[in-house]
Amino acid sequence: MSIAEIQPSDPLWRSMALATMVLAVVTPIIVGILAFRFGRSLKRLSKKQWSNEKIVEKRLEIYNKMVPKINDLYCFFCYIGNWNELSPLAVLRTKKELDKDMNVYASLFSEGLEQKYTAFKQLCFVSMSGWEQDEKIKSYYELRQQNNVDWKDGWIQYFDTNNVVEAIKIKERYEELVESFKEDLIVFHTEDHPGKTEPGKGS
Repeated sequence: MSIAEIQPSDPLWRSMALATMVLAVVTPIIVGILAFRFGRSLKRLSKKQWSNEKIVEKRLEIYNKMVPKINDLYCFFCYIGNWNELSPLAVLRTKKELDKDMNVYASLFSEGLEQKYTAFKQLCFVSMSGWEQDEKIKSYYELRQQNNVDWKDGWIQYFDTNNVVEAIKIKERYEELVESFKEDLIVFHTEDHPGKTEPGKGS
């Protein structure tokens, strides 16, 4: 039986008509539901992307705040750049500022960054070397004494010459730390938690 031969009174015709009516009613509903879900997913994705962008912006701000100070420590301990312009008091003050910054902002970075910072500073400083003792600088003071025009003999007490680390090791830890900062500036996947990301390789 062809469609042309089907009469309006036939059960098949009534079934086809009913199916057409149901389809006409259901289709807009399905399309509406899919559009709603897609729009909600797109909105959620946009919100996460916006949040991630803000976190990366904050990371960049912290990078610009901390890395120059870290570079000053690197120059001081490796006798390069402006090392002879930095007093031991300035170096100790810089270290305390970095400790505070890392303590405040560590949750915005990957876990590896804080570990690399700790590894770097442990090569450079002896922390709490005794009861009521200030932190000490792991370095020799003689060359600094000769090259710093503002040198004061009282600064010798801030040095620990018994635990000096080779400059090459400090350089390695410094480069690892800076590289970790750079990696954390890469935009992470939207599903990752900002404090628990495993960033990819940076340039």
